Amino acid sequence: MTRAGKYRNFKAGETELKRAIMLALALLAGTPVQAQQPGLGEIMVTGNRQNARFAQAERPVVGLRRQADHVARPLAISSDARDPATRSREIHTMLAAAIDRAAAAGVELVSGSFELQPVTGANYQALPFTGAGRIDTSQVNLLVKTRLTGTTAAAGERLDGFVKALPRNGRGAIDTSGALTLTIVDPDQYRDAIVKLVADEARARAAAFGPDYAVQISGIDAQVAWSQVGASEVFLYLPYRYTIVPR
Repeated sequence: MTRAGKYRNFKAGETELKRAIMLALALLAGTPVQAQQPGLGEIMVTGNRQNARFAQAERPVVGLRRQADHVARPLAISSDARDPATRSREIHTMLAAAIDRAAAAGVELVSGSFELQPVTGANYQALPFTGAGRIDTSQVNLLVKTRLTGTTAAAGERLDGFVKALPRNGRGAIDTSGALTLTIVDPDQYRDAIVKLVADEARARAAAFGPDYAVQISGIDAQVAWSQVGASEVFLYLPYRYTIVPR
C-alpha cells in the first residue's frame, strides 16, 4: 500500500474513533443524575412550576434526595389550676411521665425551633412556661418525634397514639398542635456526596458540547441547604451555578 493510502486509512480510522467518543459522551450527557428531582409527569400548560407542591423557585436541579430521618409534631402540656405552684407541679408531673414512657413507645421528646435538643429527666424542669390564652393558665411547648421507617401517616399515628395514652394530672392537659414536620440529622454530612453529584452533572453537560468545552462551577463552597420535596422526603443541595466555556 502506498504512503498516501496508509494516510487515508489512518485519517478514516481517526474519524471513526472521534465519532465513537462523541457518541459515548452524548450518551453520558443524556444519562440522568439519580439524585435529581424526579420528572413532574403530565402537567397543565396553564399552570407553572410554582403551582407544584413543595415548589421552591431558587432550588437547583441537582442535589441529594432522601427520606427524612424523623417525623415530629408540636406538643403542649398545660394546666389551668389557679395556684401557680399547682400548675407548675401538674405540668412537670405530666412531662416526667411522658419522658418515662417515650423510649418504650419508640418516640422522643425534644425542644427547639431549629436545632432540636433532647428533653430528658435531667433538664425538663428548665423548659420555660408560657401563657396559654388565660391569665391563670400555663404551658410548656415542645415536640414529640419518632423515626421515619414507613409512611409519614403511620409515623403520625404512632405519635398521636403515644400522646393519647399519656396520663393527665389534676387540671392538666396534653395537646398536639400544628402539622407534622420532617427532620434531618446533620445535613452537612452529605456535602461530599452533593459536590460529587454536581460535578458529575456539570461534566456530563459540558461533554455534550464536545471535547473543546469545559465547565466553570461556583457556589459549592456555600453551606448545605435543604427543602421538603415530598410527604416524607427532603432535598439537600448546594446553591451551585455552572457555565460551559471553551477550553
